[in-house]
Amino acid sequence: MSETTVISAAARTGDAGPARVAVVGTGPLAAEVVRNLGLVGIPASTHHPEHFWETLRLAELQDCYCAVAAGIEPGARRRLNQLSQVAGVALVNVVCDAAGISLETFPFGSDAGCACLDCGPPAIEPATRSAAPDPLSTSVAGALAAAASLRCSGRGARSLSIAALDEASVSAELRRRDDCPACAKPWRAPRVIRTRNRWTARESLTRDSAQLGRQTLQLSDAIVVACECAVCGPIAELSARVNHSATTRDAPGACPRCGSTSLHVETRDAFSLDDLMARFGGGPVPAKFALADVGGVAVCFDLEAGVARDPADPA
Repeated sequence: MSETTVISAAARTGDAGPARVAVVGTGPLAAEVVRNLGLVGIPASTHHPEHFWETLRLAELQDCYCAVAAGIEPGARRRLNQLSQVAGVALVNVVCDAAGISLETFPFGSDAGCACLDCGPPAIEPATRSAAPDPLSTSVAGALAAAASLRCSGRGARSLSIAALDEASVSAELRRRDDCPACAKPWRAPRVIRTRNRWTARESLTRDSAQLGRQTLQLSDAIVVACECAVCGPIAELSARVNHSATTRDAPGACPRCGSTSLHVETRDAFSLDDLMARFGGGPVPAKFALADVGGVAVCFDLEAGVARDPADPA
């Protein structure tokens, strides 16, 4: 068992109580963040970047002070940024390698309108940066990220860059960008409502409020709405993928009948309430949450609240 796995297990099951910081990352940097939090008695949970969307529930993150992205790849960072914004919880992004230490703080909990992670310039990814950092730099980066996770409040997002431990640091304000993919639409911190994630309505409700059925919901996950082979057309094996999450890791790469990779897969992440009820009936929608504008109020429906976690889910 790796050191990171041991730390993760201890953080989840320790006597310190529920996690107060959620750390997404693997390896020495994530381990240093958790270790430094432990030194001051702050319980943390750790989540693998490839699985945190399943292991870190919205309600659990809402109970935390902060989420920390510890050297994770851009796709996972963007999703953690989205989850933190919806939860109204601060986000700290830390990267450490031979090019130095980079730390960004986003106080979503106290400033919902601050810049988000996607507002800044594209991050320099590990593949284009220098080799791994020395252990001392990793230790310093972990300590800085742990401290930032407990003090990330106030107004405005900020970045801190340290090229070398014997050089001066550079701090700067991060400004919200009008064309940011995450903030393109006017962002408002939503009111989170926990729901059963069952899509049936009382007969009187559907009869008396047709407008309710037209309400649009933006899902956190894209859903497959059509899947067929360009050669064979619709076949049962591919149709079974319809109404499942488009991010499911076992999505088909080729037609099971002819082997063709020319598959037509159509996905959507916005549906009317009527459409969701028609597609899923009394079953759950395969998404973490749904966003909606209800009477001018931003609302987030937490769809995980009424769904038991699958014991087979990665931890």
